[in-house]
Amino acid sequence: MCSPISSAVLLALALAACSDVQEQAVEGATAIDCAVGPGAEMGADCKVERAGELLVIRHPDGGFRRLNAGDLSAADGSEAAQTFEDGETVEIRVAGDRYRWPNGTFDNGAIDNDE
Repeated sequence: MCSPISSAVLLALALAACSDVQEQAVEGATAIDCAVGPGAEMGADCKVERAGELLVIRHPDGGFRRLNAGDLSAADGSEAAQTFEDGETVEIRVAGDRYRWPNGTFDNGAIDNDE
């Protein structure tokens, strides 16, 4: 028979195991600068991994955004992605989120994980 305290601990552990949050990026994912949400400050807080023809950008809170690897367009049915290049950096903006990385980090959707 379980005591009330051990039952509460077991319940807490069971609830902790259930989560709607996606797993943070796989080992070897590329770190990029991002600002998640309108007015957020840019920081090196996001990671990108390749999933077939998609680039999956993982947010620090467990959220994510998917982009088509070839043209960097939004792949998750959200608002259209806007792409800006200035020679040194590429910046993608989608629905108030911003993602930035050095130009050449993603060539034809390839990820340079050697950084």
